[in-house]
Amino acid sequence: MANDKPFSPKEVYIIGGGLAGIATALSLQQRGITATVLEANATPKRKVGETLPPSVAPVLHVLGIRELFDRAEHLHCFGNAYQWGGEQLQEKHFIQSTLGHGWHVQRDVLENDLQDFACKKGIRLLTDHKLMQLNLQPDESWLMTLMTPTGEQIIPADFVVDATGRSSKVARCLGIERRLLDDLTGTIAYFSLPETTAIAQYTYVESVENGWWYAAVLGSGKLVTAFMTDARLLEKSMQEQHGYWQQVQQTSLIKKVFPENYEPDFAAGLQTQSAGTSYLEACCGNNWLAVGDAAFAYDPVSSYGMTSALGSGYYAGQAIADCLSGEEEAIDAYRFLTEKTFADYLPMWQQQYVVEQRWKEAPFWKARHR
Repeated sequence: MANDKPFSPKEVYIIGGGLAGIATALSLQQRGITATVLEANATPKRKVGETLPPSVAPVLHVLGIRELFDRAEHLHCFGNAYQWGGEQLQEKHFIQSTLGHGWHVQRDVLENDLQDFACKKGIRLLTDHKLMQLNLQPDESWLMTLMTPTGEQIIPADFVVDATGRSSKVARCLGIERRLLDDLTGTIAYFSLPETTAIAQYTYVESVENGWWYAAVLGSGKLVTAFMTDARLLEKSMQEQHGYWQQVQQTSLIKKVFPENYEPDFAAGLQTQSAGTSYLEACCGNNWLAVGDAAFAYDPVSSYGMTSALGSGYYAGQAIADCLSGEEEAIDAYRFLTEKTFADYLPMWQQQYVVEQRWKEAPFWKARHR
């Protein structure tokens, strides 16, 4: 995917080649600006985040990437089935939405396709390029120190985008602090299913005393599950396959998603990663901004993470184009939009956890009822 054209001095550089980074590049190109995307990894890493709600459809169309979701690896998602706040199974059917179905995506396939799509559009993508240092120049442009396959390079840039996810690499280089509102952590497992398995294409969610579970069937013949709890509450046994499967068997809803008499067939090792709500103290400034999780990271219970990545990438591209055209208020407008979205999310996020009162004295739930 690498493009070996020489660097251009007057250019937008996007640090991070995931959903948010590619969305920003595509949005910029719609405005006649070809950005350079710098991705630290040689190939897309496995990431958590498989469910896209119907509300993402308008963003897919405006970015021109809707057809990427027609691959067999991505399944339609027809709604949510959940046990939360009580023992009764509840369902939310997307057919009631004017936007129709959502998707269960295979994340590595999607990110590969997005990068290929961007390259075919003429966007320059350089993999295995790591940002090491970022220095502001007197004229408010930047000098980036990169570690590349051929060694260290120092590259000038007019505008820099932080699309590095929760690590917020650019913001850290600028000394901007990240605020954590909780320490939610997800332990994820992928299971291979027998070829004859038929599972309803819903997102399954179940709350338990020390956290909550998530499950979704993927087009690759796999089922992904995740257990969400606070890092300080995560038991060591949950990071081992035997202990993880034992806990699956203690659930009410999630264990029923698996085929009857299923013998656990782990498709990969367990993966644990941060999943809490967090944000940058400043999501943008002179000639830089952050998109997606780098700016505001959402609790997976909201199913908003990937939608935020794509949506904020689109609006970021438009704001950058306006800024480079001399509209000084464009970045402030982007700040207002993203901060308002996060502010609107906070009470809904808190209310979602308040609904569950069965274990209100348990440490996980007590922390969220404050």
